[in-house]
Amino acid sequence: MRYPSAGFASSRADTLTLHKGGTDTSDSNRPAYLVVCGTALGGEADPEYGKRAEAPARKANLTPIAFGEVGSDRVKVLEGELPAGVTFTAVEQFTSMAALEEFWFSDAYQSAIPFRAEAVKMNFVVALDGISPEELETQRQAAEEAAK
Repeated sequence: MRYPSAGFASSRADTLTLHKGGTDTSDSNRPAYLVVCGTALGGEADPEYGKRAEAPARKANLTPIAFGEVGSDRVKVLEGELPAGVTFTAVEQFTSMAALEEFWFSDAYQSAIPFRAEAVKMNFVVALDGISPEELETQRQAAEEAAK
């Protein structure tokens, strides 16, 4: 599958080749992202959620990348619609898809999830395989060659 990409040094419409199918964990430099869309329910998350989620998050090198409340300047829907009632979106980065999946499916994190139930309804949580710096450079070079 090909996806249009901005920012390459070509005057042509550049594209990135994206991977189809399962996770390829052979590239240890390929990050992974957790994309979250949820609804705040007005309650407070039980402190036990943080206690249980902290260790697996640290182990997985979870890095918050972005968070925004729907309706604020931090979230702009450019096309389509968010599910009804959505109040926030977030993106978290992991060092790899394997690290993300180890975090998400760990007994420790799974035991934390019920403790956020009073505070948040997850509308969707998506794991997205990233593109390594090496892959980006290869794509940039290919785009430059194609533009010649």
